[in-house]
Amino acid sequence: MTLFEDLIWIAIITFFAALASAFIFTYLRSRRNGVRIWDRTVQRLTWNTLLPMAVGGLVIWRAMDWGYYELVAPGCLIFYGLALVNASKYTLGEIRYLGYGQLILGIMNLWIVNEGLYFWAAGFGVLHIVYGIVMWWKYERGS
Repeated sequence: MTLFEDLIWIAIITFFAALASAFIFTYLRSRRNGVRIWDRTVQRLTWNTLLPMAVGGLVIWRAMDWGYYELVAPGCLIFYGLALVNASKYTLGEIRYLGYGQLILGIMNLWIVNEGLYFWAAGFGVLHIVYGIVMWWKYERGS
């Protein structure tokens, strides 16, 4: 397999692992709190998150077709950031700040080209870890 095919498989496996773990943790928390897992608010949250990410995926796919690979990393960060900001209306408002961080990194990466992997690591790695620690500290620490 080529490097490109390897990266596609890694992306697919990572996506499904993240989706499965998000579902499992959400399911366990909803059972613990005695709330339904699929209500109108969750449906709105899902739509408002998936729409920008799906459109972004199509834009990035087309950019790759044209050979603009330097737009992949900033595009992922920007569209994911937009999805988080959009979703913040239906979940914890703090997620908006994670979205702003993704947007800032994505926009910076538009000018600092060929460093996309570092921006991905900062956005999808460091920012998520910091966000997770802050959310744990704010909401889960005492329980």
